[in-house]
Amino acid sequence: MKAIITGLNGTVAPAVGANLRAAGYTIIPWDRAVLPIDDPDAARAFLQREAPDCFFHIATGSPDWVELAARLCAERGVDFLFTSSVSVFAAAQRGPFTVEDEPQPDDDYGRYKLECERRAQAANPAAQIVRLGWQIGLAPGGNQMVDYLDRAFRADGELQASRHWYPACSFLADTADSLRRIREMAPPGLYQLDGNPGLNFYEIVEGLNRLLGQPWRVAPTVEPRQNNRLLDSQTAVTSIAERLPPIA
Repeated sequence: MKAIITGLNGTVAPAVGANLRAAGYTIIPWDRAVLPIDDPDAARAFLQREAPDCFFHIATGSPDWVELAARLCAERGVDFLFTSSVSVFAAAQRGPFTVEDEPQPDDDYGRYKLECERRAQAANPAAQIVRLGWQIGLAPGGNQMVDYLDRAFRADGELQASRHWYPACSFLADTADSLRRIREMAPPGLYQLDGNPGLNFYEIVEGLNRLLGQPWRVAPTVEPRQNNRLLDSQTAVTSIAERLPPIA
């Protein structure tokens, strides 16, 4: 199998690429330095030349790019998967959220992701659209939870973590494995991936503190009071509770 992947200089896409390689896929990067995202003729020639079986659109880029990639995959019968975000739901919306809940984004990123979702689906009705929560790596670096926590602790000497916030999140490697399985086995449609079975942010941070052997001082707080978890009976991703040691 051959897979085109966008975003291989980011956080999620490298994990997806590693998972696909381990499963026997050949990975073809879309290098924006070589192939502009606003050149339909070049993009069409790229897909014709590489003849991929599937396309994972993970990079951040213009909605026009998402629409172009989705349309070209539809033309050639290439499986198309786009990764969206829990951010399509506003902070004021009360979760946990199902795929039937109507997103009402209240920031630019959430509005951008929702527009990408809609344009991908309109251009390619066979697309798979997968909303992700906050990703968890195993070391600082990249746009993921452990990097955020490490930087916040270094800046403030303490991490404040709410006992009343239930974020959508999963470990990067588990997300990558679930995305591959969705691509291979699931029909077209909208999906949500969340490995949080119901842990609050304080429990998650303390669990990561122990798992990674970090020196973080963690202070429990009562704000924010939010539940951003994503529910979807169509999908499965390894629970973060299976990865984290219990809190003493």
